[in-house]
Amino acid sequence: MNQAQAPAPVSDARSPVRHMAESDPAAEPDAGQDRGMLEWARLRPHDGFVIGAVLRLRGPAPTPGRVAALVRARLPQLPVLAEHLDGPARREHWRRADAFDAAQHVHRIDGPADPAHCAELMANQPVPADRPRWGLWLIDTGRHDEYLLAYRVHHAAQDGAAVAHTISRLLDARAPAVPAGDSPTSGRGASTPPRSDSRLLAAAGVPADALRAVSRASGASLNDVYLAALAGALRNWLAPAQRDQPVPVRVPFSLRLRHERQDRGNRIGYTRVLLPVDDPAAERRLARVAEQTNCLPRDRTRRLLERMPPELMWEHTSTVVSPGDALASATLLGIPTPLAFDNSPVTGGLALPPLADGHLFSTVLFLHGGHATFCATAQTRHQHVRDLPGLWAREVRELAATTHP
Repeated sequence: MNQAQAPAPVSDARSPVRHMAESDPAAEPDAGQDRGMLEWARLRPHDGFVIGAVLRLRGPAPTPGRVAALVRARLPQLPVLAEHLDGPARREHWRRADAFDAAQHVHRIDGPADPAHCAELMANQPVPADRPRWGLWLIDTGRHDEYLLAYRVHHAAQDGAAVAHTISRLLDARAPAVPAGDSPTSGRGASTPPRSDSRLLAAAGVPADALRAVSRASGASLNDVYLAALAGALRNWLAPAQRDQPVPVRVPFSLRLRHERQDRGNRIGYTRVLLPVDDPAAERRLARVAEQTNCLPRDRTRRLLERMPPELMWEHTSTVVSPGDALASATLLGIPTPLAFDNSPVTGGLALPPLADGHLFSTVLFLHGGHATFCATAQTRHQHVRDLPGLWAREVRELAATTHP
């Protein structure tokens, strides 16, 4: 996911991004990273390689047909929804799916009344492999004035920046309304493969202004504040013998250029950040994190990926997405666009982090509106990971108190 950087601005129908997406596919970067991630997922099928977000909307739940109508209306701005990687293994290329049907990607399930339990249910939902690898899930919580809508996609199809762009486009509160007549009145939605129960999902939120205040006072980025609070949380979470030296985490960052397609594929690099869990002072932890992220190697990494032979891309991708030299991955996913569907505003949400081989857990900070939600996932056998979000929220408050005594 993404990525120590906000998503690229949403462009209108006349923008160069949309023109290139539809008219000049040869100018797009090679799909080497996407092929590498797809192969990695084939070889490690039990890893958590489906990512996305669960959004909470205030209003009556739509039908699956109405959600399919939304997809059809937004498809010109999101052509990736009708595209998939196709061809021999490790030589796949992007092409439009034959006879694309939006209704085959919309699902409806009955969930528990607790939104957090619904989100964990979604963290274990697979996406079909015989069509473009994404889905939208309507989740009925039993409340007449609230429902959940989840977007799930295979990481080989989209990185975090592309996920944020897709959600922003689908649910842009400023976009034209979806035609009212283009929707069946009933239906339970398309079928999906059986879900597993292998992953837990835990979350805790703080006001986004709390992080922004620390950022303004310290000069650190929001991503730095997020990581420094994670360092403080880990200091309290780890056993004493495990916090006498910094803990490494993998932090992805976006390589996407503004003129490139924003909806498709992976354009990411990774950096290894040493979280200073050995430092008892919150303000020093923040300074040490900010020093490491001050200059991310975007240009160098992009040049490397552009010049890398296709046969080596798989090995490169395998190394960076399943490292043995990091405890976890930590990603920031921000959606600044006001979100709504049929006049039902999005009032909150949770991210669904990926979970790479070799990582004990994975975290995403989900930013939307006035909310900053820390989301953590792990294999269900690691139930103690559920304690991390609460500890992280406490560390944000400590940082705020330190920078505004």
